[in-house]
Amino acid sequence: FCTFSTHRIPMISQLALLLIGGASALQLHNVRRPAQSVHRLRGGAPVAAQPGVAIVVDAEIVPDRVDEFIKVIEADAKGSRGEPGCLRFDVLRASDTRFFFYEAYVDAAAVDTHKAQPHFKLWSDFKASGGCTSVSVKAVPLGEWGFQ
Repeated sequence: FCTFSTHRIPMISQLALLLIGGASALQLHNVRRPAQSVHRLRGGAPVAAQPGVAIVVDAEIVPDRVDEFIKVIEADAKGSRGEPGCLRFDVLRASDTRFFFYEAYVDAAAVDTHKAQPHFKLWSDFKASGGCTSVSVKAVPLGEWGFQ
């Protein structure tokens, strides 16, 4: 994934990057789940015995609010990258109004810490105000082979 910038990467390259990065996440997402009851992250990934958590967000932004969104997500990305439990926070622009975020955290507690930060609240408030036409969030365990 590429780091957020206002420079556009051709759409084909962006989608190729997404597909390359997404295949492993999809395979890992289909791993057999433990039989016992475990706490689950949004997106369905179990929290127990994970060395890390990856989150992929697919957001479609209201066209006349894209400039506002870019300011919000830039503040969220920069703030997130400074969190001790955040391994990575990338933003990919797939079209004029569609964005993907790839976030990696050391564990579920780091995700909870992230969600309590003021820069995350900017994103939450933007969504709550109707700035997105759709948002999809998937969380999966990084696994031992994950982010290095």
